Amino acid sequence: MKFKHLLLAFVLPFFFYSCKTLKPVAPANTGAEVPGIVQPVSNVEIPVSVDLKSYFVQAENSVPTKYADNQQPCQGLRYSYTFIRTPFAITGNNNVVNLKFTGSYGFTASYCAKCSDLLGSGPQCIVPTISAQCGVDEPLRRMEISYQSTINVMPDYHLKSKTILYPAPKPLDRCNVFMGNIDVTDKLIDYLNQPLNDLGKQVDTKIAAYNTKPMIAELWKNMANEYKIGDVGYLYINPQAVRLSGFSLNGSVLNFSVGISARPYVTTVSSPQPPMPLPNLSTYVPTKGFNIYLDLLENYQHLTNIVNQQVEGQKVDIVGKEFVVDSTRVYGIGTKIAMKIDFSGSNTGTIYLVGTPKYDAVNHELSFPDLSFDLQTKAWMLKVAKWMFNEKITNMIREKATYNFTSFIADNKARLQKELSRDYGHGVHSDVLVQDMDIEAIYPTKEKLIIRTFSDGQIKVKVVM
Repeated sequence: MKFKHLLLAFVLPFFFYSCKTLKPVAPANTGAEVPGIVQPVSNVEIPVSVDLKSYFVQAENSVPTKYADNQQPCQGLRYSYTFIRTPFAITGNNNVVNLKFTGSYGFTASYCAKCSDLLGSGPQCIVPTISAQCGVDEPLRRMEISYQSTINVMPDYHLKSKTILYPAPKPLDRCNVFMGNIDVTDKLIDYLNQPLNDLGKQVDTKIAAYNTKPMIAELWKNMANEYKIGDVGYLYINPQAVRLSGFSLNGSVLNFSVGISARPYVTTVSSPQPPMPLPNLSTYVPTKGFNIYLDLLENYQHLTNIVNQQVEGQKVDIVGKEFVVDSTRVYGIGTKIAMKIDFSGSNTGTIYLVGTPKYDAVNHELSFPDLSFDLQTKAWMLKVAKWMFNEKITNMIREKATYNFTSFIADNKARLQKELSRDYGHGVHSDVLVQDMDIEAIYPTKEKLIIRTFSDGQIKVKVVM
């Protein structure tokens, strides 16, 4: 009897302990694939400034600055003139360049109303000759010459211009000399039209020599590279199409935008792609900036710490019995999360709850509204502690187990903006403004939460040429 009593005294505490302790099997990880990202088209605007002054100077240098001619027919107007021009003054608006210079001129002229070969020695003027001069042995007279050059871009990236004399040459201090019915100044302007038109053709030739393709090809190449963005992953801009905006001129500086359409994506591992060949220019349309989906990772330890701060030590009284949360651990099981809860009180042990993440976009809050006991936990409760099978426990944990993403979004928005604003080399630098970032979906995996975000903003790329 003494031995039996001793054995009973030894076994009973273990029996009662095992009855009071819950140790269900942890819920199995079912696994689930995270849907791939299908990126919307994003647009990158790249302002470019090119000073065309050197092209106009080349055109100027290709034609004389001084013109002179001497025509002495027997009958009619005889003249000799000198014309000297100043360099271009350049202004512009939209895609039209206005070129203007001042020409200084002087001439001598005479007029014979009738010539005849009376003596067989050649034509001779048989009436008195009228003579005059202007701008000779006195200051040269002035004339304003203006051109209008309209610039466009061709699909092969070359510039094309059409330069015309416009408005008509305008004498500033006119020589009022008439020979018969001929205004000598107007006649001089007619003589100058050909060399002045040649100057306009030279402008068109020099402008056509400007090819935007090498600059755009360099941009395209830079944007097709893969870039490391901190610990987020690798950014591939993935350019798809290119276009040029209309031109705007400020003096001789030509301003325009290179628009690039892209489908940017971020991967967690490096996977550089061969770039698409530079396509021909497509039609320019106004753009709205970039849109990008980006998967951010949040480890369960952080989420566990947040939940522990809110539920550790929480007590629930149920029909005279007590349930106390000692600690929790959150992890992923397929499309759901599991919450391991170590507890004490009237009973001790471990229980498991499972739930589906739900995100409130207005309040930026993650919760688990369907959080409930796992099947294995339910089976143990029915055997060992039926009183715990009560909604008071799950309701308390549902209410406390929330996670606010406000600071997470703000931090990652600032980080994305900083990482995307970068120097691409070759005189290309981007400035990015992330206007908004929203969480589109949350996917649990075994090790981490994948938080799919959608950002929009503006990106401008400065090109130094």
